[in-house]
Amino acid sequence: MRKKFLLLLALLFLLVGVIFVLPVVQDHILDQTKESATETMETPTETETETETETETETETETEESTETETEGPGDPVDREKVETNLIIASDMHYMSPSMTDYGAAFEQLENSSDGKVIRYQPQLWQAFVSEVMAADPDALILSGDLTLNGEKANHQEFAEKLKEIKNAGIPVYVIPGNHDINKPDAGTYFGDHREDAETVSAEEFREIYAELGYNDAKSEAPDSLSYLVELNETTWLMMLDTTVCEPENKVYGEIKEGTLEWMEECLKEAYAEGITVIPVGHHNLQRLSRVYVEKCVIENCDEVLELLERYLTPVYLSGHLHTQKVMKHLTEPGMGSDVYGIWEIVSNSLILPPCQYGSMILNTDGSIDYHSSPVDVAGWASANGETDPNLLDFTAYTESYLRTVIRNQIYRTLEDVPKELKDVMADFYADLYQKYYAGVPVSYSEMKKEFGYNLWVRYMDPSTEFRQLDGMMRDSISANNHAEIPNPVHLKRP
Repeated sequence: MRKKFLLLLALLFLLVGVIFVLPVVQDHILDQTKESATETMETPTETETETETETETETETETEESTETETEGPGDPVDREKVETNLIIASDMHYMSPSMTDYGAAFEQLENSSDGKVIRYQPQLWQAFVSEVMAADPDALILSGDLTLNGEKANHQEFAEKLKEIKNAGIPVYVIPGNHDINKPDAGTYFGDHREDAETVSAEEFREIYAELGYNDAKSEAPDSLSYLVELNETTWLMMLDTTVCEPENKVYGEIKEGTLEWMEECLKEAYAEGITVIPVGHHNLQRLSRVYVEKCVIENCDEVLELLERYLTPVYLSGHLHTQKVMKHLTEPGMGSDVYGIWEIVSNSLILPPCQYGSMILNTDGSIDYHSSPVDVAGWASANGETDPNLLDFTAYTESYLRTVIRNQIYRTLEDVPKELKDVMADFYADLYQKYYAGVPVSYSEMKKEFGYNLWVRYMDPSTEFRQLDGMMRDSISANNHAEIPNPVHLKRP
């Protein structure tokens, strides 16, 4: 009996150990195993540490970039009724004072080596233009650079005085420099048989000379260029952009400096938030507009500038420099519809290059823009003012003949290996196309390729620089470039 009792007691103790003691021991062993594993994980190799850190950094960077991308953008635009604004735009005046020449042999050489500028009759052309500006009474006259022939100080000073006469008549005038205006090494006078160097101007002197023609009225100015912002009215701002590279001396190409870009964004952001239309004006081109002039015409950092302007739905950019009349909408992809937003660019033909035209632009109350170009009616002005020079009284015929003669003679000299009887045909074909190209007149590329003159160019001059230019003019002139109807970007789809 007693043995049975002891056996039963032993079995009871064994059962208690199984139920209560064994799980505790197992848990203790498991905890030690976890601690050992944790210590191993918490002491990785050097390579593993670097990999983890790099991965974490990359993840953080990707998150930051993703956040920036998601938050980038100015938000929804403000659709606001506009104050109707009328502007007249001209470019590349290349003003030359009559006091800088005696119109002798040196001057004639200047004429014959130019691109067809009507320098001889510039004083009369300018007076005729001013009379049309006065009659139109725009809200502002905008001149987009290359104010003088080659940056001569005397030309700047005289031209500024002429512009002040327009301003004093109640029409604001706003100017920016072009690549022919500051520190230009070609500045000169032309007397007798000799050209002599003339005094030019620095950037500081340019600003001083034209202080009353934009700078004194500026709402703000860029910190590192001659760019400035003008408040035309409560719904329209004018952003005059200095695209020149002129230190230590002038360069043909252009750029927008970093400080100016930052200043531009501040101005655009403020305007966007208030539903104000900003019209930027620069001398150099924003887009690659020409197959003829493929270098030193477009702003060097044009893609960055283009992205900035389009971010804030800027409707149009005005420029010059090419001397050709061009109108083009920026297409982000081929076949983009007319209902999709893209900034427009309008390039003004040089005022002194036939057909000697300028642009008129209206910003309508609904935010749309209408633009067209017009030749200066020099003949009408000459007749009304008692001029007797037959070239002035039939200015259109004179300038067409003059331009064709200058260009024809220049291109004729390049046709060295062409039979003489064919040179005339080729030179005439080139001069005729040149005249249309600079005026912005459309041509049929397919029809022109059928002409005898073109086929002579293919036979004798392909490949050559001259042939590339000729074919480029034909391709660039397919569409008309003398008018534009630009919708309010607020009403368009985003690309």
